[in-house]
Amino acid sequence: MKQVLKDRIININKDLFDNKFLFEIISWGLKCREWFQTIPYLEIIYISDLLEKRKNTEILHKIKEKPAMYSNVYSSKDELEIFTELFENALKNNKRIHIVWITLKEEVEILEKYYDELGFLREDINCFDVDFTVPLITASVCIENIIWKWSDYKAYREKIFFNPPIRESWQVKAMFKWINRWSIAWIYIKNFDENILKFLSNQVKEENILPITLAKVLKYNFDDIWIFWKSEKIEIEY
Repeated sequence: MKQVLKDRIININKDLFDNKFLFEIISWGLKCREWFQTIPYLEIIYISDLLEKRKNTEILHKIKEKPAMYSNVYSSKDELEIFTELFENALKNNKRIHIVWITLKEEVEILEKYYDELGFLREDINCFDVDFTVPLITASVCIENIIWKWSDYKAYREKIFFNPPIRESWQVKAMFKWINRWSIAWIYIKNFDENILKFLSNQVKEENILPITLAKVLKYNFDDIWIFWKSEKIEIEY
């Protein structure tokens, strides 16, 4: 077995060919919001809380016949407006924030422009090498918003009715692209289960994400800001 750390992969037992990686993952859990309040210099903002105030109840009445319309219950336009306002206010007030649960390409483009201005773009590999102790604004995606895609609404209906919702397939692909460009800080996983483990294993097997990149967005990028109070180890086959 090999353990994947922030910047290297090491052998941790004599079986070098068992095709297993060991990762550490942040245990967000049900009390994560209470814990976040103890961080003295960082405000954690759930974009879902602000989107809930703009919920389109008229569309809710139509999703029984057209479940894919659920993505408009919490519209992309509203989400982008909320994100932009949070971003601009943080810069104006010199305030450190972390925005949980972004889903839009346009949001990450704003982040990437900011990180480029801070000098974090590595042109040799066309990726960002962000020191997450520096930026005022960082963001994370939720695991559900990269597991599912817009076309899944027809089959799964209310099982995947989230806030923020699953966006169009091109938005989901964009989130994966930005993870691999190292501009998204973390993947938010509230309740880790076997389905999530299988999904992550498949992404590593299919080489959609490098093991070290995955290790960073599961834990180590957050450690750059604040050593999280609890983590657990998971094994991923490749």
